[in-house]
Amino acid sequence: MEWEIFSEKIVGYSAEIEAGKLKILKKVVDKAYAVRVIENSRVGFSAGRDLEKTIESAKKVAKISEEVLKEFPVEKAAKVDGLYDARFENISSDYIKEEYEIVTSSIEKARIANALIAHEIVEVELRNSSGAELTEKGTFSFFSVETVFNGGSGFAQTQSRKIELDIEKTVTYAEELALKSAKAEKIDSGYYDLVLMPQAIHQLFSHTLYPSLSAENVARRRSRLHIGADLGNIRILDDPTLPYGFASYSFDDEGVMARRKVLVDGKVLCFYSDLKNAEKFGLTGNGLRISIDSPPVPMPSNLIIEVQERVDKSRALIIHNFLGAHTANSVSGDFSVETLNAEFEEKAIKGTMIYGNIFELLSKIQGYCSERVQIENTLTPAIRFRSVKII
Repeated sequence: MEWEIFSEKIVGYSAEIEAGKLKILKKVVDKAYAVRVIENSRVGFSAGRDLEKTIESAKKVAKISEEVLKEFPVEKAAKVDGLYDARFENISSDYIKEEYEIVTSSIEKARIANALIAHEIVEVELRNSSGAELTEKGTFSFFSVETVFNGGSGFAQTQSRKIELDIEKTVTYAEELALKSAKAEKIDSGYYDLVLMPQAIHQLFSHTLYPSLSAENVARRRSRLHIGADLGNIRILDDPTLPYGFASYSFDDEGVMARRKVLVDGKVLCFYSDLKNAEKFGLTGNGLRISIDSPPVPMPSNLIIEVQERVDKSRALIIHNFLGAHTANSVSGDFSVETLNAEFEEKAIKGTMIYGNIFELLSKIQGYCSERVQIENTLTPAIRFRSVKII
């Protein structure tokens, strides 16, 4: 029998703000285990807080499992800068309260509907019967805010591997969106050039394009993509070794060394994969867990979006946020989304729906309009698309 023991310890600090008031301030400390065993090539998985019980449960699951894996890997961890900020060790409730004061003092005319401040220290260990002994300690900071003003609203977020969060700038951006949104007007249906701001790019791509680049989805025919498929004027890199990247890591949740890879360079070059699918697709290093209660599956790390030509935003419908991106069809790439914050010729626009297909949209890329920023695991500039139908 072969075995793998993965442990995760989280020390988290968070504050929830509602209607401008600090509603919840908490600290959470938790440690749990995830175990996989291989017996007769069949994989058993279990998770829990009692290691011995978790091991026994994984053994029982292996007897009836249909999941197949040959062995667990033994690799080294990559050297990645910026994963851990030692100052997190000294975070207290007073520090979170100071951040809350920055939130409330950064807004002038609008109101804070809700906001979240979160800081986490995550320590993982992975050992297996092949001889792997890996550890990693990482830190994560996250802030999101929704503002409201006279019926208008605005949303913004930021994140970092460092303790500092750019709270003031994020609140100001969300407030500007809310103030504009309060004066929003209808726009005539028709074909418009679109500029999707980084937040909108992340919201849309996460539910349409990214799932199609998963090796497992390709293997199960839940993706319409194949090696060599033409995606137009776009380059996409998956880079877990990016210094200070929010989705960076030195090894994935299966113990495979983190490696940078080019997924798309005009055409699809490869897919992000876990161990199970690596035999067919040849690349791995993206076996990640949605949570400690889940076995590893293919998931992207930092996805870096590159577009070559710089263009301006003139005469384009600029979209900051979408509503309903999660309802998109991740297999076909079809989507129907409503704009939350949009503007055309410096006037806010409301009630606008965009229907389309992500692969057709990519073929309409004209260029990029801003510097690249990170929104969760997406690093992208604002991107301009030509002639998209708006209703």
